[in-house]
Amino acid sequence: MGERVFVTGATGRIGLPLVRALRAAGHEVAGLTRTDAGSEALTALGAQVVRGNMDDAEALRRGAEGAEVVYHLAGGVRGPGRITPDLLNRRGTELVIAACAGVPSLRAFVYASSCAVYGDRSNLWVEEDFEPSPNTRYGRSKADAEALVRASTARGDLPGIIARIAAVYGKGFPFMMEEPIRAGRGLLPGEGRNHVPTIHIDDCVAALQVIAAKGRRGEAYHVADRAQPQIKELYALVAAATGGRAPTFWSTYIPSYVQLSAARQNERLWSRLGVKPRFTPDNIRHYTNSVRLRTERLAKELGFGWKYPDPKDGVPAVFASNA
Repeated sequence: MGERVFVTGATGRIGLPLVRALRAAGHEVAGLTRTDAGSEALTALGAQVVRGNMDDAEALRRGAEGAEVVYHLAGGVRGPGRITPDLLNRRGTELVIAACAGVPSLRAFVYASSCAVYGDRSNLWVEEDFEPSPNTRYGRSKADAEALVRASTARGDLPGIIARIAAVYGKGFPFMMEEPIRAGRGLLPGEGRNHVPTIHIDDCVAALQVIAAKGRRGEAYHVADRAQPQIKELYALVAAATGGRAPTFWSTYIPSYVQLSAARQNERLWSRLGVKPRFTPDNIRHYTNSVRLRTERLAKELGFGWKYPDPKDGVPAVFASNA
């Protein structure tokens, strides 16, 4: 028997594959979207459309009404102008919690957090009970949103569960850097020796469903590959699969303080113009922070099995499906 499920961020890179999987499993799915294109995509999957954005309390209330499971995926690294990570993540989560708190049918509220809450751990393997220490505005906003979920769960208002998701890769995901690598013009900060945890989109979607079904209220679970190579090794896999050239890491030539200063100035300029800045201190740190996520809790406590436990298997599979 299927459940009624509400998904925020339903038309995003994780959202649409999750909605597709939920519908295939026989669940009744309602997805939040603010665009015509999003409405069409959800309708094509047989999902109910909840038209509105994260500031629309009535739309959030309609989506949450009667829901047994809520996946709160909506958020972002940065928006245009003054749309900061705090507005997208902490404030957005506050509004979704307000809509979902006290819904009698709700048995699981899965919050999609990020490995960015750990900041830079210098290649250390971390478990879910490690204290967050974000060094980006995005990571701080995710940690603050987690705190809201935990507080609401502790009060008994919400059956909250936290999924700390690694960098997700898959067909068409910008993180893959497919086009720059194919063209031989990929550039990244750092020196490539840091570890950025990853997860194939298929495994991410499957893990979120397992967390909703079996996860314990108030707990956090890492959603990441079992193997977590250095970032230069990851992009070498992309280069081999595409016939391109692996990115050049520019920190050998440009000191980090110069990079961060230029990024701060760029972010201020484009924010004043009301445009979403692409080159920010957060972006630099997301590609240079180093942390590895232990996944024993997902494997042993919830019995999760990976389709692609190692990017050595997952990355070639992405481009094989492209072909």
